[in-house]
Amino acid sequence: MTATQVRSAAFDWPRGFDRIPDADWVRQPVGEFGLSYDSVGAHSWYKNLEPTVAQVLAALGENKLLVDYSSGTGILARRLLSSIDYPVGILNVDASPKFLRVALENFRDDERVGFRLLNYLKEKKRLQSLDEVLDGHLQADAITSTNAIHLYYDLADTLDSWARVLRPGGLTLTGSANLRNPLRRSGDWIIDETVAKVNEIAADLVAREPAFEQYRETLDDSAAMAGHTRLREKVFVPVRPLEEYLDAFTTAGFSVLHVFDATIYAQVDEWCQLLHTYHDGVLSWVGGSPKVDGREPTEEALRDRRFLIRYSLEKLFPAQASFPCTWTYITCRR
Repeated sequence: MTATQVRSAAFDWPRGFDRIPDADWVRQPVGEFGLSYDSVGAHSWYKNLEPTVAQVLAALGENKLLVDYSSGTGILARRLLSSIDYPVGILNVDASPKFLRVALENFRDDERVGFRLLNYLKEKKRLQSLDEVLDGHLQADAITSTNAIHLYYDLADTLDSWARVLRPGGLTLTGSANLRNPLRRSGDWIIDETVAKVNEIAADLVAREPAFEQYRETLDDSAAMAGHTRLREKVFVPVRPLEEYLDAFTTAGFSVLHVFDATIYAQVDEWCQLLHTYHDGVLSWVGGSPKVDGREPTEEALRDRRFLIRYSLEKLFPAQASFPCTWTYITCRR
């Protein structure tokens, strides 16, 4: 049996709370993008989940509820449930219906797993908060956020909503490779900063090689490139200092219990695969993007993007199979 086929006693979800909601995203087909992202869970750099898994297993007792915020396709839940043989609840919460749809496919028949989508509120120009989504039905014993907290533009509002959902004494367990830790070891990368380097190397090649001259007009247009940079920084958010996160937790009413870090190696091939998945956020200026200039890239442009990503990573990490990155973990109590 696979990890997701292992079954234990069902978690007792509160009356009136449907672990699988009656929502449009539930009825959508599983998409290629979500499946592609789900495959990264097997990548070696997902060793970064191990400290969080160990913390959750130590803290999440029988009949306790974990909210995995920005859960994606359920990569953390899969690892946790393979080691848990008692009734717990794991609520996967994410802003991507494509990712949640894959999570539903993975855990539909596991009564311990629930799902909620953070809807975008157009009139308020923001995502729903966690407490809005739960609408008073649940209180959590722990909240995890792995490889995602650096993405939250509204960090203060997000942590405030966590505080409203956590029981007194509840824990938050976060980990990210994309915050600026002053104790980062010499030679370790902030992993998303490789994307800016990929752009620099790709731009240099495009400027020199006749095979890519069709992209030079965009490359030479500073206003156009500024739009592509804004798109890239929505996907690969500019890095903020560790202190900013610690201050935000404290302001939201949490006590910071523990901060630690670990060096995790990312395989160049695997990181290349992820950047290929997010190619529109990496090199959208190669062929255009509907999000920036209203253009759909041609198949030729998509092939060139993938080539340029691969070429740039090989130039950035010559003759290297992997590169070291610092992951930082923050444990807080409400």
